[in-house]
Formats: sequence, structure tokens, C-alpha cells
Amino acid sequence: MQPKGRLDHEFSREQAKKKTAKTVLKTSQFESAATAAGLKVMPGKSAVKGQYQAGITCGPELSFSASVDIDQNCQAAEPQANRWDYGLGLNTRKGEEFAVWVEPHPASSTGEVVKIIAKLDWLVQKLAQPDFKGLETLTQKSAQAEVPRFHWLAMTGDIRIRAGSREAALLSKRGLRLPSRHLVLS
Repeated sequence: MQPKGRLDHEFSREQAKKKTAKTVLKTSQFESAATAAGLKVMPGKSAVKGQYQAGITCGPELSFSASVDIDQNCQAAEPQANRWDYGLGLNTRKGEEFAVWVEPHPASSTGEVVKIIAKLDWLVQKLAQPDFKGLETLTQKSAQAEVPRFHWLAMTGDIRIRAGSREAALLSKRGLRLPSRHLVLS
């Protein structure tokens, strides 16, 4: 027979393990919504390819909760589609969560605007599907956080799309800013 103190200690350890497991099992709203949409979710911004991760940061008021590579997730089912690349879940310090979408894509010619708009159309149609309702809701919440929903990241090559141009007006009309080399979400 074991001493009573030993049993109490083992019981406390088991309680601590269960409490830790509950904390670990807690999922973000973004993760829940992306899972409901059938997407593979990664922690933080780890779904973003390494070559682009340094180009996407957030200010001190935000943190990354989870991310998806929607392009890779939908490639087999829609191989010919102009697919958007990444979705990111962000948390505010107040505990609110929202989603933004990032497309790393060259901006070395004004013709790239047509490709970006085709990708955006695909994403908007995807978010309108019933399985993507949670992600659509989180995407709409980005406006409450005063963070644009859609972003064009152009880390390589020249950026040929200029402010005040016809292409800039097309992007703006669709809710996109000019492409940037570094995206700071704040």
C-alpha cells in the first residue's frame, strides 16, 4: 500500500496534465472555421512558404493565430483555377480574431493585375460557399479591426503598378491596395 501523500501527489499530477491538455486543445476561431472548410491548418503563419514568411509581419497589437495554404489545399480539386495562396488568422490584444488573405505574386508588369483579380474572384467565390461561412465571417471582421482583407505581396522583381494608374484604380475598386514588398498587418 502506498502512502496517502504519494497518491495525492499522483492525483495532482494527473489534474495538471488534464488542465494542460485542455489548454493545448483550445482552438482558435480561424482554426475551427478553416477545419470546417476542409483546409489543413498550421499554427501561426507556418502555412506560408518560408521564402514569404519574413515579408509578412504584424504590429504589436496583433498576433498570428493560425494559417492555411488554400492554394495547396484546393490544387487537386481545382488544378486549372487561379487560386489565392494564403489565409491568416490574427488575434487582437482584446482577444478578438479575424482573417486576412495574402497573395505573394510578382508585380513586374501591369498585366499581373488581371491575374491577381482572377485569383481574388476565385477566393471571394470560395468564401461564399457554405463550408467557408466561418472564414467569410472572420474575413469580414477584419474591417472592424481596420485591417484590409486582401493583400498582394510582391517581394521579388520590380513593382510596376503605380499609384494613380488605371491598374491601381482597378485594385482599389476590388478592395486591394497596391502590391508591397513587405506586409505589416496592424
